[in-house]
Amino acid sequence: MATPVRPFAVDGSPAPENEPETQWNRFTRQRLRAWQPILAPRRIISCYISSGVVFFSVGIVLLLTSQSVEEYVVDYTDLPTDRHGVGTFDIKVDRDMEPPIWVYYQLDGFHQNHRRYVKSRSNKQFSEGDDPNSQTSEKDIPSCEPWVKTGDQVNFPCGVVARSVFNDTYALSVRSPDQGVLRLAVDSKAATIAWGADTQGGKFSNKNPEARAAGDGENHQNQVLLNMWLLRRFPPVVCEQDIISKQKPFVPVYVGTKSVMLQKADPASNKTERQVQITDCSGYSSGKPRCNFVRDGQPFTCAGDYREVRVNDWGIENGHFIVWMRVAGLPNFMKLWGRIDVPIKAGSIVSVHYVSNFPVKPFDGRKAIVLSTASALGGRNDFLGFSYLAVGGCCLLFGLAFLWRQIKKPRQLGDVSILCREYAAK
Repeated sequence: MATPVRPFAVDGSPAPENEPETQWNRFTRQRLRAWQPILAPRRIISCYISSGVVFFSVGIVLLLTSQSVEEYVVDYTDLPTDRHGVGTFDIKVDRDMEPPIWVYYQLDGFHQNHRRYVKSRSNKQFSEGDDPNSQTSEKDIPSCEPWVKTGDQVNFPCGVVARSVFNDTYALSVRSPDQGVLRLAVDSKAATIAWGADTQGGKFSNKNPEARAAGDGENHQNQVLLNMWLLRRFPPVVCEQDIISKQKPFVPVYVGTKSVMLQKADPASNKTERQVQITDCSGYSSGKPRCNFVRDGQPFTCAGDYREVRVNDWGIENGHFIVWMRVAGLPNFMKLWGRIDVPIKAGSIVSVHYVSNFPVKPFDGRKAIVLSTASALGGRNDFLGFSYLAVGGCCLLFGLAFLWRQIKKPRQLGDVSILCREYAAK
């Protein structure tokens, strides 16, 4: 007769013969009761069929929800433009579009995820604001290579990501059957179109262009010492055209520039002077900024069919710039440009007037504008619905196949009662 093997304790020593049988002891000796489900055919078939019904139902709901989103995509890469670089196309709205209506721009073939492209930026330069220890010299921003300086001026902001910011502009008007032609107001504030993580916490903070640069012996303003080029694209005041029609076509108005004298001391202590171009604006931090404008290269007074609009998020705090700086992971992507908060009725014609400033043909790319509503699940995306339908269809197919196999050639299960009685007796 074989001698029973004594159990061992956790430390490897033999356990006392009279040790009580506790749950902990059973666990350490791996003698806990366990249950293993028997994969009977009826359970497997029921699981497949029920899962297929659930997935199929969810897929139909997702697909119907996606189809309820009204979306229009227009590629304007090859459309003609006039001498101002302005082009126009119309979008016929087939169904009612309820606000919010989102406006996107779409780029194809632009690799924002390229390693050298992504690294060419300085996040500290964006967040330093008027910090006296700000990065205003070339040696402080080596990460911005290869676009660090323009002439003798350090670029602010620097880097290829910032330099390639999307700068096409749009003006939208709608011609409805009952209201005539109206200019559509598009909300492009940073709080509306950018991620909350990017607009909060001072991640993007302007440097006052009129403040005197710290450590500059000549006591120059920041906009004179630095190349604050972004102010020409996103100034504190813009001139918008209110009335756009065939008789009064869209003509863009830009902020002007002016020349100022930059005086620097060379290593031999000889004074040198040169002219630099800065944005023709003033009162950046006063709350009432003013800018001078040009149209067709000539000075222009913003009046009549035009009106001045003050922009709170100018410079690097501009929403379009912040959205661009969050790089896309794929070469084909859409970025949010604005939001329309008024409904557009079915049968209306939306006229999109665009200024084509962003070249895409040199890299064989394409650009388009997207007008879209949103559902509880976001924008239009049929892929998720079709994926659920595909999984549900496969589950139903397998379930029906197993059911047919079980009916034609049923499988006899073994009697597990004997095993159960032996296990219970231990």
